[in-house]
Amino acid sequence: MAVSNWIDHLSAEEVAGAVYPGVGTEGILVLIAFVLWIGWHVLSARQENEKLSKLARKRPSSNAWKNNVTDG
Repeated sequence: MAVSNWIDHLSAEEVAGAVYPGVGTEGILVLIAFVLWIGWHVLSARQENEKLSKLARKRPSSNAWKNNVTDG
């Protein structure tokens, strides 16, 4: 079926309504993406704080870099 006029085609009875799947879910998907984005930032901040706290508990001296030993 060749479409010569999109306005007539999209307003036809058999096509009227949704033009693509998932119409109406954009707001929910944006909300889910926002929650995941904030959650990722919270988790990464916790992990970084834990790693820095672990390093601070070791209390490296100012000459510790001379040993050239990595703690990964």
